[in-house]
Amino acid sequence: MRRQILMASAALALVSASPVLAQQVSPAEAEGIQQRLTRYLPQEMIDAGLVTVRAATSFYELRFDPAVLLDKARSGAVAIEGLKPVTAYLRPLPEGTYRIEANENLDIKGSVTLGEEKNAFSYVIDRMKLDGVYDPEILYFTSADWTTGRLAFSSSSPKESVTASVGETAMRTVAEKKDAGILDISSTGVMKTFAQTITGGEAGRVEIGADSLDIDVSMDGARYKVLQDFVFFVLDNMHKEKLEPAEAKQLMELLRASLPVFDNLTETIRASNVTVGTEQGSFGAEAVTYDLSMNGVAHSTRFGFGFGVEKPKPPAGLLPAVYEGVLPEKATFRMAMADLDLAGAVNYLADHADFTKAEPLTEAQNEELGRIVLPNGAMTMEFEDVSAVSPVYDIHLSGKMTVYPDDKERHSADVTITMRDFDKTVAYLQKNSATVPEFAQASFGLLMMKGLARDAGDGAQAWDLTLGEDGKVLVNGRPLPFQP
Repeated sequence: MRRQILMASAALALVSASPVLAQQVSPAEAEGIQQRLTRYLPQEMIDAGLVTVRAATSFYELRFDPAVLLDKARSGAVAIEGLKPVTAYLRPLPEGTYRIEANENLDIKGSVTLGEEKNAFSYVIDRMKLDGVYDPEILYFTSADWTTGRLAFSSSSPKESVTASVGETAMRTVAEKKDAGILDISSTGVMKTFAQTITGGEAGRVEIGADSLDIDVSMDGARYKVLQDFVFFVLDNMHKEKLEPAEAKQLMELLRASLPVFDNLTETIRASNVTVGTEQGSFGAEAVTYDLSMNGVAHSTRFGFGFGVEKPKPPAGLLPAVYEGVLPEKATFRMAMADLDLAGAVNYLADHADFTKAEPLTEAQNEELGRIVLPNGAMTMEFEDVSAVSPVYDIHLSGKMTVYPDDKERHSADVTITMRDFDKTVAYLQKNSATVPEFAQASFGLLMMKGLARDAGDGAQAWDLTLGEDGKVLVNGRPLPFQP
């Protein structure tokens, strides 16, 4: 996979080619492509043939030789076997794009010696294939399919060893031009039969496995054109200790123009039939999910993230039978950091930073930058879905909380707790209170809560909890009894 990524990165580096009508493959154009690919490489690596392009009858042969990198960084501490050139084939298409194809495999072994400690590693990919259409205007694939056969990795040191493997992997990427300079990008994929074993260290032996990993990522409204200009500006000037006034002004203009960078970003990863084997037993779950979302670098940026587990399975005998009834069949924690003024921070940077100096901002300006990100010093956390469901309870929490990092005593909250199967929950706790005395206390507390609840319909009880900055608590609009 790593080599495939390097190969794809080389293809992405067809940076300054403008869309042209399909033309005959020629040595002159091959040289032009190679020059664009190697524009930011040291001359010694260009001369050594790190990246070369050759014209064939109807395509260009792109060759990347990683051994050149190893030769330039060679030392007695690093030893690698099995490195070989990677080849991709570029076929010009009528609309000025390129069809890119590659079919490779990987089998390398090596070691790194640090002092008296020797660390060994290996990477094996039975098959890796790329088939896509690359658009030089957007510097990205309009469509691409990546597939791999079995992938295996291992590393070992005197203290710990790690082995990992993945079965077949398939990824598909699609990029669609929207308005001028804007793209919608989506990627979906699946990795089958993941397994990892860690031996040694404080945890002893740990085995992690999953039948499959499903990945879904999308970015809407990506401002690709201005981001290209920004990246090339940085690459063209990264060798300078400081910028000239005109260059600093150009950088500030690019920063402003890039906002909000993208409109929406979402990512979801779902692992199916997860197992974690430890010396204490084997834990598992029917599914584990992770997701994140973001609405760009805006004046009211919202960054959300979440985790979920379905049908968790503790090691046999770890929990008494009475506790198995309260283990959730499904649990979710999803929240967001809201109202972050990231765009305001970027604009402040553009207004005040002086990139002609070694330190663009003063200490006071750096502190102000941090204050802008949190308007009025407030950090707002929104609870989208915090829930747990089992055969004997169904509880959900939503709402928001506001804290002030610079004033630890100042905070407020407005959340709603909803419970279904309330009577079933209380009955279960009371039935098993002789075995677990804590259940008796819990059932008593729930009965007290029921007296403060409101009817949420469909057999549900709800509590709207409000915590003021003065420390007072309201339950469904009424002050909580026995509070100061």
